[in-house]
This record gives sequence, C-alpha cells and structure tokens, in this order.
Amino acid sequence: MDRFLLIFGIVVFAISLIFLIMNFIGEYNELTLIVSIFGMLNASVAIGVSEIISTVKTLKSKLE
Repeated sequence: MDRFLLIFGIVVFAISLIFLIMNFIGEYNELTLIVSIFGMLNASVAIGVSEIISTVKTLKSKLE
C-alpha cells in the first residue's frame, strides 16, 4: 500500500506540475490553475502518508 501511494503521488504530482507549467506558458485559465495546485497538494499528502505507513511498518517489525 505504501509503494502504491508513493507511485500514485509521484505520477499525480508530475501531471499536475506539467499542467501548471502549461497554464503559465499557454492560455491562462483560473480553473486549470486551481485544479493543478490542488492536484499537487493531493499528491504531496499521498507521498506523506506513504512515508508514515512505511515508518510504522518498520517500527512494528522492530518491536516484534
């Protein structure tokens, strides 16, 4: 689950970053800007949760 969240976060972050850059280079659209920023935020949360899950797994295996 943690690897899936990490890969999902990286992919969504990259796609959102591409859309953010395209928004500034091409036509400026407020909705695209907001969606790309929230997509990057969502991806950052997914990456953070994957790190927390992997840390909890490591600590759990050390305690057993």
